[in-house]
Amino acid sequence: MLLKLQKPAAILFDWDGTLVDSLPALHSYYNHVLGIFSKPHITLNEARKTIRRSAREVFPEIFGDKAEKAFEAYYDIVGKTHLLHLKPFLSSEGFLQKLAELEIPLGIVSNKKHSFLIKEINHLGWDKYLVSNIGAGAAAKDKPAPDSILMAIEALGLSADQDCIWYVGDTETDIMAGQAAGCQTVFIEHGLGTQADMESHGLHSVCAKNLEELAGLVENFF
Repeated sequence: MLLKLQKPAAILFDWDGTLVDSLPALHSYYNHVLGIFSKPHITLNEARKTIRRSAREVFPEIFGDKAEKAFEAYYDIVGKTHLLHLKPFLSSEGFLQKLAELEIPLGIVSNKKHSFLIKEINHLGWDKYLVSNIGAGAAAKDKPAPDSILMAIEALGLSADQDCIWYVGDTETDIMAGQAAGCQTVFIEHGLGTQADMESHGLHSVCAKNLEELAGLVENFF
């Protein structure tokens, strides 16, 4: 399928696996909570698939009627340690600075708990680049529903019906959400998912191998 991007009025990004290399930390958090409830640990590859969805969607499936207690345990360990384990991809800040210099409005839509997401953005000093940021729980539904992306677009004073918005993510969950919100999507290949994962869900998107290649796609319009 031939796919072509249009000049973006704004670009929104997923967080974990897109701008931040979070897999090792998230894998550790999940196994910590599974251990508390005497459930078997998951492998890194299993974690790669599980953490694409928000905890509020996944935990009831895993923990059943103990899901709320599992949430508490998960958010307790993450809240205490997530800034210590925060690891951006090496090229992320330079990439964001380059896009900000082009005066493109930027933001994050993530399935990470909203308060944790905002703390991580501020901790890195990236709030000077990222101006519309929505995490899990802020909208009625998390990704793959479009609600959180539409909320971020509205906060920018834009409309997905009238403006070209790019949504960039590294899993099929991101591409589902972006396309449901009416965005042009870019699948980035350095994160949690693969093109095969995306296409196995009947999804098609422009793809970029990494942030450097994505920067080139953006710069073509400026």
